[in-house]
Amino acid sequence: MRKRLRKLSVVQTSTVAGVLYGLLGLLVVPFILTFGLFEGSEGMPFGIGGGLIGALVIPVGYGLLGFIGTAVACLLYNAIARITGGIEFEVEDLVG
Repeated sequence: MRKRLRKLSVVQTSTVAGVLYGLLGLLVVPFILTFGLFEGSEGMPFGIGGGLIGALVIPVGYGLLGFIGTAVACLLYNAIARITGGIEFEVEDLVG
């Protein structure tokens, strides 16, 4: 059965992507904290606090940028899909 993806929900899709990017940003937190502990006050303006600040800012920043980037991509896709008809794909029912 052929289907066509004609439109993406900008807010819903961006929310899901923002949460996913935020979770991916959390994967970086242990490294930031570790480097913050060993870096000391020379490399970071606030010493260990710089690592803690980065550990908070990076997941939130990843989430926000993921949301914004996905929103722009959805808007572009929706505009292009109006002209081209969208992406066609096939689906099948699984027997089971």
